[in-house]
Amino acid sequence: MTHGSQRARAALAIGFVAAFATTGCGGKASKQDCEQMLDKYLDMVMAEEPDADKLPADQKKAVRDMKRAVRKAEPSYQKVFSQCEAEITKKEYRCAMAAGNANVWESCID
Repeated sequence: MTHGSQRARAALAIGFVAAFATTGCGGKASKQDCEQMLDKYLDMVMAEEPDADKLPADQKKAVRDMKRAVRKAEPSYQKVFSQCEAEITKKEYRCAMAAGNANVWESCID
């Protein structure tokens, strides 16, 4: 996946969160829920990158942690995180956490 497609996918996720109107049952996702949910999404997107499986496990973890930190420092991540806390329901959180890939995760908050 190219850097441009990663940004497009991140923008799509931001759009899903931004477009969501608060509905559903079970209350809103907590700060910790949002962190776990967004970490899962970042991990799934990064796992789809073409070179993801070519490194040994310890190096793969180090690269994943570094990429996650870089993405969390971006203003768009902070915006999505804030929107998550304000708008995402527990039902959507549970759906996203059970998702097996980024497309399913995205559909949970669509």
